[in-house]
Amino acid sequence: MSTVKEELTSLIQGQPEDSTREEIIRELAFHAMVERGLADSAAKRIISNEEMARRIRSWQQ
Repeated sequence: MSTVKEELTSLIQGQPEDSTREEIIRELAFHAMVERGLADSAAKRIISNEEMARRIRSWQQ
């Protein structure tokens, strides 16, 4: 298993040479959010689509 530093280095190196700092940061943030979501799913910290729709509707009121 690779270390976090190795994983992030690989992600950065996989970006196009002309990537901006903001594009790289956005990619790293996206990767972190996906990893967090996968961990939440594995730990059964999930809600149904119906519950999410209900919560969104309550925010719009």
